Amino acid sequence: MLSDMLMIAFVVIFPHTGILPMFAYPIFILGIVWIYLKVNRQHFSNIGFRFKDISVKSFLYGAFTGLLYAAFAYWLLDPLIGKLGFKPANLSDFKSLRHHFSNYLFLMVLAWLLVIPYEEIIFRGFILTRIKGWFGGSKYAFTISALVTSVLFALYHCQEGAGAVLQIFIFALFQVWLYKKFNGNLWYLIFFHAWYDSFMLTAIYLGYM
Repeated sequence: MLSDMLMIAFVVIFPHTGILPMFAYPIFILGIVWIYLKVNRQHFSNIGFRFKDISVKSFLYGAFTGLLYAAFAYWLLDPLIGKLGFKPANLSDFKSLRHHFSNYLFLMVLAWLLVIPYEEIIFRGFILTRIKGWFGGSKYAFTISALVTSVLFALYHCQEGAGAVLQIFIFALFQVWLYKKFNGNLWYLIFFHAWYDSFMLTAIYLGYM
């Protein structure tokens, strides 16, 4: 358990150190996690990431639910959080996207091919399964691991502000529901997350956020 805790702390904290650029730290951390799993006689398949599980259904379901949830967040959830007194998300890291198509296209490709798969493998794959394993066969194992993972994922985005942390926590709860619904198949979560981010990045590019 201690080694798991140290690894979880590492994958949550290291990206915020700024030692590696955005396109490099996911590859580095995935390599570390791969080694850690190998040492424990496991593979990425043991935490829900299997190429054979990708399907047209997972893509289409992810597109439908991701875009629907993005619309819900943009037009209903975010305004509601604002009415509760929270400031809008700090999107200064994305200011170079606004009305700059090449930057927008680059970040979209980076998000789809690297950043989003990375976040799902690490959070809903590695972290969730490690925490769940601490509780053995307890009937509360999934609930506790889902809540802790969602809190960690929300805090992972703390640079965007308190309102964004709350919104991302709700987003993460929906993600773990998808995880449960599709028996840990991360492709549903990856496509959901990718289409959600596509909506939001497009809104930023067009100047609506």
